[in-house]
Amino acid sequence: MKRVFFVIQILVLTVVFSGGNRDIEAGNMNMPSFPSQAQDQGYYSQLERNGNFYLKDHTWLRNGENHIQVGISYSMVAAIGNKVTFISPAKAVGDTFVKNELLAEIEGVGGTTNLYAPCAGVIKGINPMIETPYQMQPNQVWVYKCHLKRDQLGPLMDDQEYAAALQ
Repeated sequence: MKRVFFVIQILVLTVVFSGGNRDIEAGNMNMPSFPSQAQDQGYYSQLERNGNFYLKDHTWLRNGENHIQVGISYSMVAAIGNKVTFISPAKAVGDTFVKNELLAEIEGVGGTTNLYAPCAGVIKGINPMIETPYQMQPNQVWVYKCHLKRDQLGPLMDDQEYAAALQ
C-alpha cells in the first residue's frame, strides 16, 4: 500500500514540476507566517558555520539557499540498517505542517522510522533522490526543503555535540 501511495505522489510531483507553479521553486511564494531564511537572524546563524545540525529526536537539518533541508541523522540511518530502501513522503510541495506532524516514513534494510516535523513550516521542495534512496549518502538522508518557524525548533546540536549526546 505504501508503494502505491509513493507512486501516486511521484506522478503528482512530476505533473507539478513539469508545468506547475514555478513561483515555489523561485522563492516567490507569499508566506507571511513562514518567513524565509534571513542572514541576520541569530538563531540560524549557526547553521551557516558548519552546515549539519541535529535535534534530540535525530532530525537532521542543513542550511541551503533560502531553505533548510530536513531529514534523519546518520545515527537513525544506522539504526534502520545503514541503507535506506524506501521513502514515503506524507507532504507535497506547498503543503504546510505543524510541529510533530508526520512528514515521511523511511524504510531501511533493518527497520522503519518516521520523520516528524521539528516545528511548523511549509514544504518548498522534495529530494529528487527519494525515487532511489539507496543511492543517498547515509550521513545525509534528507527528504524535504522547507521554510521553518525558527522560534519553535529548540536547541540545535552540531556534529560534535550530537556525537557526544549519542554516547
